[in-house]
Amino acid sequence: MKDGDVYVCSFCGSVYKAIGWLKRHLGNAHDFEFMQNTERQHEPELERSVKNSFLTSCLLLVDLSDAYAMGDGNRIFRNAKFELLIHATSGHTKYRLWLWRFLAYDRALLTPRQSYEYKWNCVVNVNGGVGKNIPNDNLVEINVHRLKQKIRAAGANVTFDAARTAALSIDTADEIKVNIMKQVNAHAKSGSRSDKSVTDILEMSNQLLRSFALNENVKLKGFQNHKNPFHAPISQIDQWLVKQRHRASIEMQ
Repeated sequence: MKDGDVYVCSFCGSVYKAIGWLKRHLGNAHDFEFMQNTERQHEPELERSVKNSFLTSCLLLVDLSDAYAMGDGNRIFRNAKFELLIHATSGHTKYRLWLWRFLAYDRALLTPRQSYEYKWNCVVNVNGGVGKNIPNDNLVEINVHRLKQKIRAAGANVTFDAARTAALSIDTADEIKVNIMKQVNAHAKSGSRSDKSVTDILEMSNQLLRSFALNENVKLKGFQNHKNPFHAPISQIDQWLVKQRHRASIEMQ
């Protein structure tokens, strides 16, 4: 116990200036056992949670990329549920809301026929070939980039009508260009990006996990507030879904 500025052993009366020396004396002389630090108890659990979350997210990314490449609508919508959990935990409201509406179209808002078409038409194949599909959102970004190039080429002479005409004629102009190049046996420069294999993602994840396993001194700084996205509280997610359903019912009236 503490007596003024010193610490006194209640068993033998020994006096110590620091509490650490008193604890050491109690453990050595009187076989006194102290409770371990709860933070140290949670470190292995935190480390496992971080590793499992990271590896699961990597595998989800690999499966999602393959699902879009193969145009597998069932896998795309199944993975969207896990993506919703990730964005709900990380606080990305915009993506969380988009994913909820993405799933709502399939489950509630569209007719069975429309839902089927929506599910199996969320990708597009531009250059042909198996496993070369891209999400519709990427196609929109590509078309916007091409339209901006045409508008910039017009310079100061660009008008709203000219931009509208360019937007409506992008695909037709490209088809004419391709037909002419075929007739003259010309070869267009490939505009596709370098194909990054999904194995690169797995290799990166393996390297990071090995760094944690081999280096015992690695501290998980910055992960003290880590939350496993795949063990999110169901009650909070349910409350958020109820609010969004109520909001959607009002906006659709």
